[in-house]
Amino acid sequence: MSSPGSFRLSFASLRMPFSDGVKYTLLGISVSLFAIAALILTWQLYQYFKRKPKPSGKVKSYQSVDDKQAGKTIFEAADKESDIQKHDYKVQKLEDEIKKLSRCLSATSSISEQDSADFQSITEADAQVNIHGKLRFSVSYDREQSQFALTVLDATGLPVQDFSQSADPFVKVKLLSGSLSEQPNLQCVLQEWETKTVKNSRNPVFGSQFSCPLTEKELKTITVKLEVRDFDRFSRHSVLGEVRTRLNNLNLLSHPVEISEELQKLNKDLVGEILLSLKYLPTAQRIEVGLLKIKTASLTSNQDKALYARVTIVCNQCRLKQQKTSLKSKWGITVFNEVLTFSLLDSNIRECVIAVSVYETIVHQKNSKRLIGQAILGKRKAGEDEHWCLMMQSLRQPIAKWHSLLI
Repeated sequence: MSSPGSFRLSFASLRMPFSDGVKYTLLGISVSLFAIAALILTWQLYQYFKRKPKPSGKVKSYQSVDDKQAGKTIFEAADKESDIQKHDYKVQKLEDEIKKLSRCLSATSSISEQDSADFQSITEADAQVNIHGKLRFSVSYDREQSQFALTVLDATGLPVQDFSQSADPFVKVKLLSGSLSEQPNLQCVLQEWETKTVKNSRNPVFGSQFSCPLTEKELKTITVKLEVRDFDRFSRHSVLGEVRTRLNNLNLLSHPVEISEELQKLNKDLVGEILLSLKYLPTAQRIEVGLLKIKTASLTSNQDKALYARVTIVCNQCRLKQQKTSLKSKWGITVFNEVLTFSLLDSNIRECVIAVSVYETIVHQKNSKRLIGQAILGKRKAGEDEHWCLMMQSLRQPIAKWHSLLI
């Protein structure tokens, strides 16, 4: 067993396995790093002592005039920057308010074009001014293929809007079929088409052609309705007029017919009836709209079609709230029995307009919805609706009444 003395002698006899050149190189690197660290430390100490101490409240009276002016300038700049930030915040807030107001004033803001139709129809009649101009189109019928064709050719002398002094017209075509039921005035929309929009023209050339299969029996009940509208990207499309022609009065079986007619004022067509109930709860500031039944004209029975209704509350041309019903299979009389509740201020309830828009859609097919009719009741320029008056007179009681569906 080795003693401690022999262990110390063996440890002292150990030597590094490096040559003298390597040892001196490592020593030189260590000295260089130490010198660099000393220089950095010296530079940091110099920068620290070079800085002026921040003035405190106790030595404020000993500051020179230049220092006081500099401090004053700094505080004034800070105040100006704060004012600018406050001004930018106010400007941003005003812009947000303007956007909210624009949503109220514009019928097509933040909604799709199809959904804007229910809001547009409320003031559509008031937008018809200076109805003049002509529309030219042609119709034909192929007996062998039982195919009806319509071509929208052109229009001349269309009116322009006072604020824009221009027109971007397009034509909306509807094929209306007279009902074969007990109500002869009830119409059914078989087809709907739209032409292209012609920019900045009072005499547009369209050249749009449309076709659909029709039997000779159906041809006798068809009325062609062509609505000329002025396209507006940011608001509702203005109505420039309409032209309608009954195909029963034309000899289409022998040759095509070209028609040129003056534009007339747009008239609504009766496409069905809707049974609505209204109940006003003044204490709760709530109005309940019950959609009970919808009666529509349908020439063919199609189990794939379904109906739903969208109820919109409008006050001062501003859409306040809206709800829609569930989807129901379409029949001659479609039963809903649904109640939609709207909580509104008392002032809004007494001055609002209720628009009920009925849509038809094809089950299991996307983007197939189509507006088939609309009923509007409430406060309007012509006065109060009879149903609305009965509701206001019979508080807390549901009042049911049939209304016409128009399109």
